[in-house]
Amino acid sequence: MRYYTCGELLLDLIHEPNGRLTAVAGGSQVNVAMNLAKLGKQVSMIGVIGKDGPAEVILKKLQENKVDTSFLLQLLDYKTGLAFATLDKAGKAVFDIYKSKLQDITLDIPLPKLNQESVISFGSLAAIDSVWQTYLSSLLEKAHESGALVFYDPNIRSGFQPENEASKVIANMTKAHIIRGSDEDFQCIFQTDNPEIIAKKAALSSETILIVTRGNKAVDCFYQNNLSSYPVPTIQQLRSTVGAGDAFNAGILFAWAHIGLNTSILKEGIPMELLALMIGMGVSFATDVCQSSGNQISDTLAERTKTL
Repeated sequence: MRYYTCGELLLDLIHEPNGRLTAVAGGSQVNVAMNLAKLGKQVSMIGVIGKDGPAEVILKKLQENKVDTSFLLQLLDYKTGLAFATLDKAGKAVFDIYKSKLQDITLDIPLPKLNQESVISFGSLAAIDSVWQTYLSSLLEKAHESGALVFYDPNIRSGFQPENEASKVIANMTKAHIIRGSDEDFQCIFQTDNPEIIAKKAALSSETILIVTRGNKAVDCFYQNNLSSYPVPTIQQLRSTVGAGDAFNAGILFAWAHIGLNTSILKEGIPMELLALMIGMGVSFATDVCQSSGNQISDTLAERTKTL
């Protein structure tokens, strides 16, 4: 299985309540890529990055973790984004994002070779950026033609304008096989976190898997007109929620490959026990990240998972 993650590349600055400041490679799809690479998977990152200090930190970290960076476009006049995450005493993060806007350019990034063994994971504000639209349209069309899996995480943050951009999110949702978003994402887009209502408003196919996470509350999954809920364990020593949703996504995508699934089974119907296994893996990964001050799963969990 070959994974391609497409989205923003940011340098995360995590400020803990004790005053500690940590700088790590970040951006939701970067985190997904790093987690999958830790698990020994072949991963390529697709995105735009500057030629500056933060870019060097991110590139070094990706390459150290064996994430392919050949699909990254480096622009001299583009400033690599910074995400300042302030953690409260409960470990919940509040983000301030600093980045320059892409100008009206054509993204000169080659399309990867895709087949039924490929996975495209995309999301965040880059997925609704006008500069990205042409490239994403071609990428997702190629994914569907080849039978590749398409995974979408809206990952809405500050700056989102529902009146202008909700339609773009919905268009992305209709092109995905699996959608995973937080209750906050969906409240912002649809003014509800009810999966049945969301699926109806977005006119999703019954073959689409829609997953709604709610922090420490149960995870909801709506698939083939059936709603199921899965419990989330209590975390005794929660340190940070940074990267938890991204780790959840990586868990779902790892389980997809580990079980040996492909997109043809979505129409037939994934057995409930396999769907539960996938979501359980996502919950396990997210729980692990919440117990550290970083934004990726621990080496311990990665090594244990690889032996499954």
